[in-house]
Amino acid sequence: MVDFGDFIIRVLFSGGCGLVVGLDREIKGKPLGAGVYVLVAIGSAALMTVTLNFALSGMAEDDAISIDPTRLIQGIVGGIGFLGAGAIMSPSDDGRLKGVRSGAAIWAVGSIGIACGLGFLKEAAFISVLIFVVLNIFDWLHIRGNR
Repeated sequence: MVDFGDFIIRVLFSGGCGLVVGLDREIKGKPLGAGVYVLVAIGSAALMTVTLNFALSGMAEDDAISIDPTRLIQGIVGGIGFLGAGAIMSPSDDGRLKGVRSGAAIWAVGSIGIACGLGFLKEAAFISVLIFVVLNIFDWLHIRGNR
């Protein structure tokens, strides 16, 4: 069981990690503001932790109830995919997709929330830094390519 203090740490840490990615996208004027990234991270961590607690609590010991916390991961990933799809638009002028990196970033932030919810805070911090670096490397390459 995850006690309430650990729950708070996991959720707040997740929000902080989501903020790292979200502020980068917000400052650059990309689709999906910083708040969306924070909410996705916090929501994923909270759902994962609460589900884990429920599965470990013994409340689900009835033979009619089958609890598999890993199925929640599937639901989170699929649900966030819809948010990411909303960030992707095809403008009529050149037909190129826009918002693909933001869509992928919001999906990746879900993995931060899942990691935090399961207690993997160091891994979540690494994922956050890696997402930030990847987004900035490709933004830098895109700017250099347009010179």
